Amino acid sequence: MIILIIRENTILINPFYKIKLLIVSLVAILVTSVWIFYKTLFSTINLNDKPIFFEIEYGENFSQTSEKLKMQGIIDGDILLKIYARISAKGTKIQAGEYMLDGTTNLFSIINKFVLGDIHLHPFTIIEGWTANQMIENLTASNLFSGKDESPFAINSGFLEANENIEGLFLPETYLFPKATSINSVLYSAHDALIEVLQEEWLNRANNLPIKTPYEGLILASIIEKETAVPDERSRIASVFIQRLKLKMRLQTDPTVIYGLGDKYDGDITRSDLRSDTPYNTYTRNGLPPTPIALAGRDSIHAAFNPADEKNIYFVATGDKDGRHKFSTNKNDHDLAVKDYLDKTSNKAN
Repeated sequence: MIILIIRENTILINPFYKIKLLIVSLVAILVTSVWIFYKTLFSTINLNDKPIFFEIEYGENFSQTSEKLKMQGIIDGDILLKIYARISAKGTKIQAGEYMLDGTTNLFSIINKFVLGDIHLHPFTIIEGWTANQMIENLTASNLFSGKDESPFAINSGFLEANENIEGLFLPETYLFPKATSINSVLYSAHDALIEVLQEEWLNRANNLPIKTPYEGLILASIIEKETAVPDERSRIASVFIQRLKLKMRLQTDPTVIYGLGDKYDGDITRSDLRSDTPYNTYTRNGLPPTPIALAGRDSIHAAFNPADEKNIYFVATGDKDGRHKFSTNKNDHDLAVKDYLDKTSNKAN
C-alpha cells in the first residue's frame, strides 16, 4: 500500500508521490512548451501569397529587427522569435540587406535567411544595341541603384587597348544585384563580363582576319549588332564587312553614320547625311570607325571573329516583315535587290 492513512476524514499523500506528480507535471509543461515553440517556429506565416520585401538596416540588432517584423504585420509576436535567436546564438549573426519573404515562409526560415545573408537580388537587363549613354540613363532612372561612385569608371586596359570612350565596353546581359548597388558596380560587372567573352572569342577567332586587335573586333561586332536582328544573319553580315576590309572597300554602313550624327539625327537618314563627313561616316572614310557604335551581344561578337565563309560584298533589306537581307557578290545583283526593296516599300506606302 503506497498512500492511504486515514485520519479525521483526510487523505494524506506520500511525499514521494508528490515529487513524482511534480516531475510529471513539469515534464508535461515542458513538452507542451516545446510543442508550442516548435509549432510557432515552423508554422507557415500567412502573407496572403504575396511576397513581402523586408530590409535590415546596417547596424540594426536582432531585437530591432524582430520588432520591425511585428510592426509590419509579418509576425504576430516576437517573444518566441527572440528566445530562439538567443538560445541558438543566431541573433548576433544576422546580416543587413533586403530580403524577400514569400507565402511559404516561417520563423525558422526567416532567421536562417537573415543569418545566411540570402538577400534578394533584383534583375537589370542591358539591352543589345543600346549605346553606353542609354545604358547609364536607364541605370540612373532605376530606383535600384544608388548612383555613381566618386571615382570614375576605369577601363580594364590589361587586355583591351581602347581609347577613353566607354562606348561598347559593356556586355548586354541580365545581371542580378542587391538593392542600393552603386552604378559603378554595375558598370564593372558588365565590363568584366565583356572582357571575358572578348578574350575567349579572340583566342578562337578564324584565320586571316583583317582585324588586328580585340578592340577592332568589338567595333565590328557593334556594327553587326545594329545591322540585323536576325540571329542566323550575323555571321553573313560579318563576312560582308570582312570582305570589304580585305578589298580596301569602304564599309558604307548607315548605323555608323547615324551614330556620328548624334543629336542631329532625326530618324530619317538623307543623302546629305551620307556625304557629311564625321569620324564615324564609313561612306566618306576608309576602314572601321574609331570606337564601337553600340553595345554588342555575345552572338555579334562571335560573328565578328567567325564570319561566314562567303564572298558577298553587298546586302540590302528585303523589305519583308522578317527583317532579313538579300546578299550579293556583285554590283548588278545588288542593284536588282535594291530595286526589289524599293518596289516593295513603295507598294506598301500606297
